[in-house]
Amino acid sequence: MSATFAPPQTRDYPGLTEASIAHARELIGVPLRRRPHYTVATRDVLLRWAKALGSRNPLYADLSHGTLHTPWAALVAHPTSIFGFDDTFVAPRLAGIHALYAGVSIEWQRQVRAGDTLHADAVLTGVEERDGRFCGPMVLQTGEVRYVDGRGQPVAVARPRILRTPRDPARRLGKYDGLTRHHYEPEEMARILKAYEDEEVRGDVPRYLEDVHEGDRLSPIVKGPLTTEDMNFFVSEVSETRAFREFIAHARRHPADVYWHEDKGMPDSWDASLLLDKVAREFGFPCAHDTGLQRVSWMEMLVTNWMGDLAMLRKLDVRLHAPFLHADTAWLTGTVTGTGVTDRRAHATLALDCANQRGETVASGTAVVELPARSFEPLQPGLVVA
Repeated sequence: MSATFAPPQTRDYPGLTEASIAHARELIGVPLRRRPHYTVATRDVLLRWAKALGSRNPLYADLSHGTLHTPWAALVAHPTSIFGFDDTFVAPRLAGIHALYAGVSIEWQRQVRAGDTLHADAVLTGVEERDGRFCGPMVLQTGEVRYVDGRGQPVAVARPRILRTPRDPARRLGKYDGLTRHHYEPEEMARILKAYEDEEVRGDVPRYLEDVHEGDRLSPIVKGPLTTEDMNFFVSEVSETRAFREFIAHARRHPADVYWHEDKGMPDSWDASLLLDKVAREFGFPCAHDTGLQRVSWMEMLVTNWMGDLAMLRKLDVRLHAPFLHADTAWLTGTVTGTGVTDRRAHATLALDCANQRGETVASGTAVVELPARSFEPLQPGLVVA
């Protein structure tokens, strides 16, 4: 490695071009290299994920509950714990263009239990040109990530949507200029604390199909105000980070893939935008913000709190609409939109919403939950492949 290592001569990198977009499209359908953070769902890994979500559901957060009191006969993983085995960021090429998580659709074939080995394969499935108020021309990259267990049996498939947004136009357009961190009055904090105290977990009381009706409301949950500690913990559970010599080598090979602190003369990860306001502003955001994966995981937690131990989350689709900033609070709600039975499997469909403390919708989604039914033989839905 050369002893000379200096920042690029300009902060502005080439924007989206026909050539760079065509170059990205060359990878459609090609298996991609991945950097898994975890490969084995140890008890510690699963408990840490539950802690990163702030989960109090004993199915996921209590070592003995799943083993002794449920048909899973083991500590069970929060469904979104798969992000620790592959974070579903499928956004190859387009160097220097910010990758913004816009949403994901996930289908689960089985539960993940303590001791399982997980492997993920990913491919790019699409590269579409888009236009929006945030930065003008942008690109939407779609992908597919398939998770299998140690026997090669399917566990889940995720189809992420990643927006590639050029940083310079985003700064110039300033869509979020004037947006600042929220200041909470005492009564606002009291409302948040009360919501945490009132959070309901269905747990070992089965929620049967016969008890669920269109229009039923899910018990709401609150997340926030988002702190640096929340961010540090969550990011550490989804990212296999480069450190020290490896990071410097990466920065040297891919100078557009790092942030340079001009006042310090040193490179930093662009993930610093999740912690530092200064870096977030380089992308056109007013201050540091969440990863997007957090809101997806909170939506999952809203559903798994409601459904009970004998149910299984089968599908979740979440769309992210606006940045979720440090100090923001998420209020998550849901409604039953329908029920049904297919091939002797009962299910409920749900509509989900996530609003911040200003009442703005920052995420929305849908879910399908497989439920036990009194009219069927007892099922263990996640122990077999549907």
